[in-house]
Amino acid sequence: MARQLRQAIHGVFGLLSMLWLCTTIYLFTSVTLPTSSRENSSKKKILSDDESRTQDTSSGETTIVNNQVNLTGIYFPALDENGNPGYMHNATTLHNNPPVFDTSGIQCGVNDATMQLLTQRVYVDLAAHERTNKLVLEGGGKPRAKIFCHIYTTQKQRPRIQSIRETWGNRCDGFHAASTITDRSIDSVNIPHEGKEEYNNMWQKVRAMWSYVYVNYFDSYDWFHIGGDDMYVLVENLRLYLESEEIETASNGGDQPLLLGQIFYQHGNRSATYVTGGGGYTLNKAALKMLVGTFPNCAPHDVNSGEDLLVTQCLKKEGIEPYWTTDETGAERYDHVSPEVEFNFDSKKNPLFWYSYYTGNENIGPQRVVKRAVSFHLFQSKPTVENMMRRVHAILYGHCANVTLGPPVPTKQWSDGKFLGRYWKSPKLQCELSAKVDEICICSMVKRGRNEVQVCKKHANNTSHQMQ
Repeated sequence: MARQLRQAIHGVFGLLSMLWLCTTIYLFTSVTLPTSSRENSSKKKILSDDESRTQDTSSGETTIVNNQVNLTGIYFPALDENGNPGYMHNATTLHNNPPVFDTSGIQCGVNDATMQLLTQRVYVDLAAHERTNKLVLEGGGKPRAKIFCHIYTTQKQRPRIQSIRETWGNRCDGFHAASTITDRSIDSVNIPHEGKEEYNNMWQKVRAMWSYVYVNYFDSYDWFHIGGDDMYVLVENLRLYLESEEIETASNGGDQPLLLGQIFYQHGNRSATYVTGGGGYTLNKAALKMLVGTFPNCAPHDVNSGEDLLVTQCLKKEGIEPYWTTDETGAERYDHVSPEVEFNFDSKKNPLFWYSYYTGNENIGPQRVVKRAVSFHLFQSKPTVENMMRRVHAILYGHCANVTLGPPVPTKQWSDGKFLGRYWKSPKLQCELSAKVDEICICSMVKRGRNEVQVCKKHANNTSHQMQ
């Protein structure tokens, strides 16, 4: 009798063990294998068909199954106003409900380089934009390219966020500002990232931003544009460019990853190109997917302000070079500097100034920029970036009509290299400024970490050095 009782008890335990094992397998497949048709209430399915991808809003873990890319530790769920993880911003809110553009205090009557470039050279091609819209509505054209725009910023720069919302931000199909707090009233989202919230850690912030966009918005948009809170984007021109036959051919119908922006030569090295983030840069879906796939192994824990350089390097490791976005004359579409700088600049007068050897653009003044420009970088604008943002917008969109322009503003000469203060000074120029009469500067590219930097040293002015 006792023996039969023990057998019965063992049978019950065996059955319970089997039930426990089956339950464990079920839960495991439900949580870590997002191809399952079962979806836990804390998960939101992002993609189906060719790729399975899920967001676990409770833990922050995201797994891309088909190519074994795990974004754990890279993708962080956004935090809501109360600091709770799992917030997903409605990126269409700004586009569908644009705020009123505040024109008070805009300096329309000032005849300066900004006014002249934006009235005599650069324009927003609203006519082509409206023609294309009409063609699509009548069923005679492809759907318009859907563009998602996001900026990196902090709550401290709330006035800049508001100026972007009133000007160019609402013209993007989707928009948010990756900030230090979530504030739905200004479309700001708190996206956590590895390390400190500081300029020198911009790479980690941008990695988290791109991961968040990939997980939450990949299906809804065709192109993704990123930049800082001092960037101005001419969205209609950007859309027309992305829809052009040139870009359609270059992207092979969307299959070829494209990284678009202004290309810089790192320290003047013509073999070391990268896309600068000043005027922002643009990825198509294929490039975004590839970029996020590199994150686990491409500079995963680097603390670096040069996010644009590292994004370029990560894509280069996958065989994707930056796409040249200049026109046939060498004029730029994406601009790392402001309208004032471009209008005033002549590289031949400033051969040692950093912008001359970083761009290689030898055009003079207004000819340095295409007429249907895509973006500008308004850093160090006076009196403030947000005021200049509104002024640029007012000029481009006809809020500064009937302005009488004075004589052309002459180009400047910045041969002393001091125009941008502490930013981007030429190593060669700095060496030559401190060299004695009998000394010359010999420069070479030196490997430092993952990057090559230009190093210049003073030598006695003798024949042996001159022949090197």
